[in-house]
Amino acid sequence: MPKKIINNDLVADLTWAELYAAKIKENLKILISAVKKTPTRNDLIESTTLLRQQLESANRTIGELSEIIQS
Repeated sequence: MPKKIINNDLVADLTWAELYAAKIKENLKILISAVKKTPTRNDLIESTTLLRQQLESANRTIGELSEIIQS
């Protein structure tokens, strides 16, 4: 049986991503509370739209990685 090689860089990147995602979640909760009290501005809407697109892309990447690992 071949020995599995653990890619330390991959594990480090995934660990970092997990920590970063947790911090993003915390910041989003704070932003949501603040936005509820703030008048809507176009630059805020544009930035939020960009953030949503980036997070959707990240979610697709996670799905692709999951498929690769499972196959």
